[in-house]
Amino acid sequence: MGSLLLMLIIAVAIFVGIASKKFYNKPYIVNFGIAVMMALLVIQTFMMTPIGILGYAAIIICSIAFIFQLVMGFRNLKTVTQ
Repeated sequence: MGSLLLMLIIAVAIFVGIASKKFYNKPYIVNFGIAVMMALLVIQTFMMTPIGILGYAAIIICSIAFIFQLVMGFRNLKTVTQ
């Protein structure tokens, strides 16, 4: 499960990199991609057996980034559709 999750994180990171160049006029795609990547990082950190201070910091920061990217994605989606 851990290696599958790591492969998903890498695949989403590659998608975000390509989407940032290809879908420049649709920033919500990049925002939602980054949000998915942050959520996967939180899940991977929870799967670590001994979670230390650095792990809890990663969970908090990635959770905040996840929420921020979702909000930015919905704002960009509303702007593009209007």
